[in-house]
Amino acid sequence: MHNCDCQSPLTKRGHERHEKILEAAGEVFAEQGYAGASINEIVRRSGGSLGTIYKFFGNKLGLFEAYFQKATCEVFSRFHAQDFWSDDIEASLTKFAAELQNLMLEPDAVAVYRLVLNDRSSDQAEIQRIFMQNGPQQINQFLSAYLRAQAKKQPMVIEDFDLAAYQFVEMIKGPMHFQKLFGLPIDPKMCELTVKQAVSIFLNGTLKS
Repeated sequence: MHNCDCQSPLTKRGHERHEKILEAAGEVFAEQGYAGASINEIVRRSGGSLGTIYKFFGNKLGLFEAYFQKATCEVFSRFHAQDFWSDDIEASLTKFAAELQNLMLEPDAVAVYRLVLNDRSSDQAEIQRIFMQNGPQQINQFLSAYLRAQAKKQPMVIEDFDLAAYQFVEMIKGPMHFQKLFGLPIDPKMCELTVKQAVSIFLNGTLKS
């Protein structure tokens, strides 16, 4: 499975500066979007300097990529745990679906999704690449790797594991993802039913009897 490799400067002082800058960057990007985000405001909040930011990250795009990589590394760490996945495919998919659904509906995740959708800067293509590579594609790697491993242990009808993983994730989103984006209330019972039904439909369509 995909390994999360969060790197930062080796010295304690450098690490602390690095983390403060990323924390401030996350706040400013969430509040002002990418195009409107001010490097000077990030400097002010982090207590650093322009020189330090350019030394660590190169430019604003590099800073955004480092911030997003760190954020996804932290939230996806649960999928790396050795005891997260098991040979009980129904239990594993249910657990994965519930965890991922919760992540997708968190305010920070919704804010980043809106940022990417609304960005019209000259870096738009790179912002989309960073989001896809570190978000949806990484999630897909976790699930497709698990499905490949399970297919070696029990008969499964799956022609394309990456596609199957994407299809399962889309079922997990259900109508709640758009409701959250539009600021509409979410029914917890509907979230639970969406997970249950997604797992049932997926397994009925992929497991050989």
